[in-house]
Amino acid sequence: MQIQIIAVGRMKSGFSYLQAGLDDYLKRLKAYASVSVIEVPDEPILPSKTAEQIMEKEAQRILPYMQKASYSIALSERGDEANSEKFSAAFFDRLGADPSNGGIPHTDSGPIIFIVGGPLGLHPSVLRECDWTVSLSRMTFPHPMVRLILLEQLYRAFKIRRGEPYHK
Repeated sequence: MQIQIIAVGRMKSGFSYLQAGLDDYLKRLKAYASVSVIEVPDEPILPSKTAEQIMEKEAQRILPYMQKASYSIALSERGDEANSEKFSAAFFDRLGADPSNGGIPHTDSGPIIFIVGGPLGLHPSVLRECDWTVSLSRMTFPHPMVRLILLEQLYRAFKIRRGEPYHK
């Protein structure tokens, strides 16, 4: 299984403390899937541009990745909320679980992508094109932290699916 996290913006130096956590979960996830993080440039927030214009420019950078995906999942505060067990079940059920592979689906038709927007969120065109919209929380987190939370929840989802122990 190939998973790509499409994230708007670069990891800023002020969040370098998160990089060790990101690296740790990317390493852990190798046992279950090929996971990569792809950063697309964020659009500068300027007084001369509306939020709509900024998000639309970012959407233009995201949409080409969506065209290659077998399944796309947007992260948005308006998305479906679930605990870890329900997220794991919904994630694998939506992808078509494969009993011959420990309940993990085969996705030969393209990567599964998760989309993490910029500070203003995701443009409606991206949300409309996604197969599923998920909320990690109704709280607001710095976008680099969302990457870490997402990777941890993906790791937890695989552990739950396989019935493997993991701390609570």
